[in-house]
Amino acid sequence: MKLFFIGNRPKVLERWNKLLSDWQPKSVDINEMAEKLTDGGVVMMHLSSTEKVESQLVFSYKQHNPNLILIVCTDAPNEEEGVEVLQLGANGYTNTYVTGSLLLEVVKTVLRGDIWAGPELLQKLLRRLLSNMPVTNSKVDTAESVDCFEGLSSREQEVLSVLVTGASNKEIARELDITERTVKAHLSSIFQKTGVSDRVSLVLLASKAPLQVA
Repeated sequence: MKLFFIGNRPKVLERWNKLLSDWQPKSVDINEMAEKLTDGGVVMMHLSSTEKVESQLVFSYKQHNPNLILIVCTDAPNEEEGVEVLQLGANGYTNTYVTGSLLLEVVKTVLRGDIWAGPELLQKLLRRLLSNMPVTNSKVDTAESVDCFEGLSSREQEVLSVLVTGASNKEIARELDITERTVKAHLSSIFQKTGVSDRVSLVLLASKAPLQVA
């Protein structure tokens, strides 16, 4: 898959190019996106050197081209900005100056279909997503009529019902009186059975299902 850079700080783009040289990355002008990104690919945008109107064009293009993978990098990451860019469709949010090995891991992670962001940021995103869902109770009854949830065991359904309230692994473990390790094992099984790769996608999937939220 092709890798492209968007940004207006030559030294940053030069560093990325050196660290990710095996991908044969190319810089792309925002005005060239429609022409050069027709087949999708991975775009790394240096948000700190991109004008707001330009970044808005990138996010808009991403929203209309879901096959494009977008990684947003910034010099001073913060939760509010991170939640915002993830809501706008970014697949990853990270520090501009992460180590080479970590930067490579970021690219590999988003290529697997996962979201790259810190756990606290993901929890904040989950809670914001949930605030836009019709909520009348703190638990969700995972309906057996939904195909992708039919294969879940009763315990996995319990884990899911707590997870979709925005709970962290630690909170799920405390609520169900199990260990965090057990929670992680159940989540891995749930991801496999439902065909999603991360908890944000799982919450979004559950929000589209005819689940009774009370």
